[in-house]
Amino acid sequence: MKNLTKNKTLLLGVSVILVLAILVILWPKPTGTFVWNKFKFADTALFLNRDSRLALEIGNYYFNVYQNGEYDLAKAKIYFEQALEIDPNTPDGWHQLARIDFLKGDFTEALKKINKQIEIHGDSFMASFYIRGLISGYAGDYDQAKKDFKKFLSWDHNNWAALNDLAWIYFKKGDYKNAENTAKIGLEIAPQNPWLLTALGAALLNQNKKEEAQKAFIQAKSNVDLLTEMDWHKSYPGNNPNSAQKGLESMKETIIYNLSLVQ
Repeated sequence: MKNLTKNKTLLLGVSVILVLAILVILWPKPTGTFVWNKFKFADTALFLNRDSRLALEIGNYYFNVYQNGEYDLAKAKIYFEQALEIDPNTPDGWHQLARIDFLKGDFTEALKKINKQIEIHGDSFMASFYIRGLISGYAGDYDQAKKDFKKFLSWDHNNWAALNDLAWIYFKKGDYKNAENTAKIGLEIAPQNPWLLTALGAALLNQNKKEEAQKAFIQAKSNVDLLTEMDWHKSYPGNNPNSAQKGLESMKETIIYNLSLVQ
C-alpha cells in the first residue's frame, strides 16, 4: 500500500514537471510572465521571457513605484539595466536609473542618464524634465532647473509639486518675489498644502513681510499635523518608505523653527 502511494506521488510529480516543460517549450513568454506575477522569481521569469517591458516591471517592483512592491535600489538598478540591455529604447529605463543615482546623491551620473533619456525620447516622456530639474537644482545649477520645471509646467499646469520646486529654485536664487508668486499659484490649486505654505512663508520672511509669513507658517503647521506617513510617501514616491516618519518630523521642526522667527 505504501509503495502504491509513493508511486502515485511520483507519477503526479512527473506529470507536473511534464506539464511545466510543455508550457515552457510552447509558450515561454506567457509562462515567464506568469512565473513573475505568481511567484516573483525574477531571473527565471526573464530567462523564459526576455522582454524589456517585463524587466522594467520587475525594476519598478523593487523601486516600489506603485507602493505595493519592495524597496531595494540595488535590485531595481539591475533590472532597469537589463531592460536597457534588451532594448536600449525602453521608454523610461534611463529615467529610472537617473532617479536612483539622484537618490544616492550622485548628481553627475544622474544628469548623464537623464540627458540620455531626453536625447532618446525627447518630449514624449515629460516627467524626465521634472527629474532633471530636481537633479540640476540639487547640483546647484538653478538656471537649468528653472528652465526644466517651467517646461514641465507648460505640459502639466496644475502640478503643485512642480510649482513648489520652482518656488524653491527662485528662493535659492534669492528671487524671493517670484518664489512668493509661484507658491501662491500653487496654493490656488492646493490651498491647504503645507509644502507650498512653507515655501510661501519663507519667501515672505525673506522680504521682511513677517506678519504675512506668520500666517502662512501657522497654516502650514495646522495642515502638516494632518499628514500621514502614506501622504508623505505619495509625495516622495522614490524615497525609502521607512524614511517617511523622519521626513514628516523634519518638516514639522522646520515649520516650528520658522514660526519662532516671526513671533
